[in-house]
Amino acid sequence: LRVRHRLGSDPYDPRDNILAGVAYLREMHDRYGSPGFLAAYNAGPGRYEEYLAGPRSLPAETRAYVAALAPLVGGEDIAGPVTVATAEPLPWTRAPLFVTRADYASAADPVPSDGRSGDTADAVGARDVSAITPRSSGLFVARSSAGAP
Repeated sequence: LRVRHRLGSDPYDPRDNILAGVAYLREMHDRYGSPGFLAAYNAGPGRYEEYLAGPRSLPAETRAYVAALAPLVGGEDIAGPVTVATAEPLPWTRAPLFVTRADYASAADPVPSDGRSGDTADAVGARDVSAITPRSSGLFVARSSAGAP
């Protein structure tokens, strides 16, 4: 690509990088058509050729990539039905902000010798967290009006 498109030797040169990327996409499009060039670009031409030959499937990331971009680039020359899986966008947004301790006793918790479950008043007192109760209901503590800003 470098010689064919008269690119410099610096792979971080923005102009050369953009031209090389466009040239590579064009080669993938000429070779595989649309939307195959998207899959070949994302997964690599070798992996896409293995997919076309039958023994390997495309990664879920590649299927989601093709599903997201194929409608934007058109692609009337689809050879057959394309089945894509959608990747869940940003699953971390539903994760809790802080890690909490499970409410069940683990196998490593000691069992009292008298056979009781350990849920006595003494055990509950050890779990009292009232001293660390936040002074606000939100993520941040309310500012004190007496202090400096």
